[in-house]
Amino acid sequence: MEFKLFKNQIRFKIALALIDKEEGLSILQLNQLLEDVPQATLYRHMNAMFEDGLVKIVNTKKTRSGEEKFYAIYAETYKINEEEWNQASYDEKVNFVTFYFMYVLQAYQSYHKTMDGKKDETTFSLAKLHLDEDKFEDFQSELNALFNKYYEESEKDSNKERTVSLVIIP
Repeated sequence: MEFKLFKNQIRFKIALALIDKEEGLSILQLNQLLEDVPQATLYRHMNAMFEDGLVKIVNTKKTRSGEEKFYAIYAETYKINEEEWNQASYDEKVNFVTFYFMYVLQAYQSYHKTMDGKKDETTFSLAKLHLDEDKFEDFQSELNALFNKYYEESEKDSNKERTVSLVIIP
């Protein structure tokens, strides 16, 4: 589990721009999205991120002056299984949680860009529940069943994609 991108604000911005962009983005496209980052700086950081295994090249296009590369997040770098989570240090866990929230932020930003004056229908909930261990286990089981029900249904149809984020701090 490597989170080298968190050590640098520009890399963090690049990763945020690349989340959910499986087709990748070119340096020119990134430069348009990240107007405050000079193009030469983007090239330097993308090369470093590529060398560190944080991004991958997913496509190339021939141009008059050479070849344009399209970069995407190397998602396996940011996934963690239960065993890795249990062995991770506190700092590694904080980095992973930060990446998780960065993903949620990107999903919101993408949604907000498509609103065109429509009402923002985003919802947030926070509840501090007082549950004993058995009730808490029941709650998690029921919640998991609900997520699975709708996840399985969503795979069958082509309705609009919706992001549902949930964090439980026991």
